[in-house]
Amino acid sequence: MNDTSRLRQTLGALEKKAFYLKSIMSRLFPQGGNFSLSALETVLATPEGVARPESFVGKPSRMQDTLVDKPLPRFLLTVGEQPGTALDNLHRMERLGLIEQAETWFAARRLRNRLVHEYVDDPAELAAALETARKIAADLLAAYRTIKAHVDRNLPASGA
Repeated sequence: MNDTSRLRQTLGALEKKAFYLKSIMSRLFPQGGNFSLSALETVLATPEGVARPESFVGKPSRMQDTLVDKPLPRFLLTVGEQPGTALDNLHRMERLGLIEQAETWFAARRLRNRLVHEYVDDPAELAAALETARKIAADLLAAYRTIKAHVDRNLPASGA
């Protein structure tokens, strides 16, 4: 299997992660816009809503991990660049115009660690953190779509 085939296979696996991320986002953020304290209170008012924030928090980080660990290095190899550290790879992807800002990806990691490892007691703080996470998740989905579209447009589909 060549690098392009491996890249396509990895992007195909990411499609499932993207589906689950979009699914929980539509349930946690049904209006799609800014997430507020009142929106959080509405979500937490139902038994099924209580688990939504926790379910959401892990999905962007898993998608980010998969993107950074597998398709980004494979993509760079496929276009003739030598992959490096995660930070180097993200900066290369930013220079290539395939992600908005590499720093956003590191901010996402810090936010995820905070939400997962610290219990946020203040509902207003939790609502603000979830709003930031919503924006980050949307950026991850956009990056995935951009990379996939670039691969579909510019890299041959056949060959082993």
